[in-house]
Amino acid sequence: MGARPWVPLGVATFAVSVSVVLGVRPVSDPSPWIHLKIGAFLLDGGRFGLPDPWAVFATRAYLPTEWLPAILGQQVYSTAGLPGIAWMRCAGILGLLSALVWCARRSADTVTAVLVSLAALVGAYDGLTERPQLIGFVFLAVAIGAWWRTALDLRPRWWLVPMTWLWACFHGLWSVGIVAGLVVITGLLLDRRLTRAMAARFLAIPLLSLAAASLTPLGPRLLLSPFEVGRNASQFVGEWQPTSVHDPFAVVTLAMLGLVVLAWTRPRRRPPWWQIGLLVTGVAATLVMSRTIAVGAPIATPLLAQETQLYRGRPVVATTGRSRATWAALILVALVAAAPLSAARAQEPVAVPQRLRPQLSLIPSGTVVLAQGDISGWLFWVDPGLRPVLDPRVEVYSPEHVRAFVSTMAARPGWRQFVKRTGARFALVPSDSPIAAALVERAGWSQTGKDAGFVLLRAR
Repeated sequence: MGARPWVPLGVATFAVSVSVVLGVRPVSDPSPWIHLKIGAFLLDGGRFGLPDPWAVFATRAYLPTEWLPAILGQQVYSTAGLPGIAWMRCAGILGLLSALVWCARRSADTVTAVLVSLAALVGAYDGLTERPQLIGFVFLAVAIGAWWRTALDLRPRWWLVPMTWLWACFHGLWSVGIVAGLVVITGLLLDRRLTRAMAARFLAIPLLSLAAASLTPLGPRLLLSPFEVGRNASQFVGEWQPTSVHDPFAVVTLAMLGLVVLAWTRPRRRPPWWQIGLLVTGVAATLVMSRTIAVGAPIATPLLAQETQLYRGRPVVATTGRSRATWAALILVALVAAAPLSAARAQEPVAVPQRLRPQLSLIPSGTVVLAQGDISGWLFWVDPGLRPVLDPRVEVYSPEHVRAFVSTMAARPGWRQFVKRTGARFALVPSDSPIAAALVERAGWSQTGKDAGFVLLRAR
């Protein structure tokens, strides 16, 4: 670890400790409930089709693209409850930190790699929830690191192909890994560093990775699933909207990329095209939608680590077996410590109306409920007999139904017709939402309970 081994060790310990603090918290994202529901359904031998087993207004069969983490999550939940889910989230964040450090370590020393990786973790923080996408970010950081190394030594990493197969069983970000590979290959061609034979070998990796994704248990249908989800989600899901300039996590990620651009303006600093391609990809991912800010952060990591190391003017010392063992020991200690901490802090979920469960249990099975966004996933979990008009699996609904739902939640003209057409007799919506006010003041619905910012309304 150099002349002063306590410095990198101290920085590594600090970064791992921060990751545990970020990871050990109550379950607060409403999305995990739908994944737990799917995992339990699949483990019980259930299969999705039409009619949908849960959604009355679904017009397409659901494709469980995140089936593997759903099953694993349900098994952990069955054993350890919500603390187990919180521990999994912490383990995912520690895995992402490790992948980012590995990604940056090729072009920077330990201190620089760890500090830049910690900054990237902050930039990606909004996506570090108890959802399958977290493991998708881990795979992405590994893919970026692999292509970075390939660009430096011109050695193909064929193991990316089976990794993409496994990645495709977890989350749809596998396609971003293929895009990153194509960007690097294109840049290397522009840099005139590849012969035709080399270019053909390198191109075989993303092409075989695409084929591998089509060979998962879901088959070739998986290849089109991101487009089907995005077509409906972009209409009303906040994280699918363009990134706000006021988003603090976008500011952190763009600052990382901006520092890289600033470093490139130095005299005699001419970056290769493949690095320019990665930077443009990182900026685009950060700006295109809030959901992909966490994609820009891993891409920025090796770029900023390299420029920071060059600015410091110090040579990069290769990692040793001792340093790798030390890092592994730190992660192991952190994982062990996270278990009792999760048990102490994550017994009860937050941001869901837990206190309304008694009132919900009194609603007759099969009743249609007008529920807001992701909270319908929690509704599926706590009361399987209720039928929300829309749920987080937005791709199973027609675009017309989604647009009508969005309009109704905003209490725009036609909301009465939507409520009547769906037959909704109850509503579980944010207490300050336009539709809550409209249902009470203009339709005469009554309030039966209120909790965690949600109100349960009943038609008279």
